Amino acid sequence: MKTPVPFVMNEVPRFKRHKIKSILDLGCGMGRPSVHLAEKGFEVVGIDASKSALRMANTWVHGEKLANVGLVCGAMTHLPFRDDCFDAVVSVSVIIHAVKRNIEKTVAEIHRTLRKNGLLLTNLTSVKDPRYGKGEKIEDNTFKILEAFEDKRFEETHHFFTRKEALEMFSHFIGSKVTLLKEKPYYWKVLAVK
Repeated sequence: MKTPVPFVMNEVPRFKRHKIKSILDLGCGMGRPSVHLAEKGFEVVGIDASKSALRMANTWVHGEKLANVGLVCGAMTHLPFRDDCFDAVVSVSVIIHAVKRNIEKTVAEIHRTLRKNGLLLTNLTSVKDPRYGKGEKIEDNTFKILEAFEDKRFEETHHFFTRKEALEMFSHFIGSKVTLLKEKPYYWKVLAVK
């Protein structure tokens, strides 16, 4: 899990061109985007609801001796940050794990915490994903699916997006681009500007 996330690292030149300094890693988990972005010189704040994931991220950050990463425990629907405080928000396979109203709250929180002309980079599961329709249906395009990760098995909520729905979700940004990820063709890549 320590390898860089390609669709995030591919955007580093864009971040540099846009003079991005501070990045929120929303749903940082064990710290993969946080660490790799910090190594590129960005000031990174990672937030996650899982204390155990944050402990692992903290161990990694300290092992790499990175002073430009802060870690915070919190929920994506109620970010504990002031308005207009980040140049960019990166979120890898996180905001999809909720019902639609909570995804909308999260997107509103991202918008609130981004500075003017700030960038959002995230990915969303597509309705073409092979898992679509599996598990217990919660609402339209949202299912509770049995997952396996490392040695654990657990149920996790997944919302699957059409391209149109993804564009609508980020319509209050001044510009948003939704394309399929080359390395994961069942995921949408979203790049949006506040």
